Amino acid sequence: MDSATIFGARKTIEQVEEGFELAPKFDEKGLIPAVTTDYTSGELLMHGYMNAAALTKTIETGEAHYFSRSRQAIWHKGATSGLVQTVRALLIDDDQDCIWLRVDAAGGASCHVGYRSCFYRSVPFGNQIDAEPADALKLTFTETEKVFDPEEVYPGVQNPTKL
Repeated sequence: MDSATIFGARKTIEQVEEGFELAPKFDEKGLIPAVTTDYTSGELLMHGYMNAAALTKTIETGEAHYFSRSRQAIWHKGATSGLVQTVRALLIDDDQDCIWLRVDAAGGASCHVGYRSCFYRSVPFGNQIDAEPADALKLTFTETEKVFDPEEVYPGVQNPTKL
């Protein structure tokens, strides 16, 4: 299976928004954002990006594949950690520029830091903050226990995120 045969050309707004062809809109870097939620609970697990090859691989295998911007490579979620995301539903938004994966996450986690979700901190807003904060806003952890120890799962690997 290759993206040239499974992705249609984007011709008209009507075709993209109301038609039956998969015609994803990748950005200038060839990427499309992908949000991933737990199939059963709906909990937001992570946000990532896919290029045409990663989206094709996801469609082909039924397991989530993303494009790592820091490594500039396709990444099969769980290939190293065992935390494979089995796709139960794959949706695309109205103008076909965002993917939504609903998955079963093996091992009960999706975050490389060890938490269940990559969204494990909340940001204060509204009346939760001073009118003129003197310092950077303080985050609150919404998850306090890790599902796994990243040092055991990824021995000797530094955090791949660029600052």
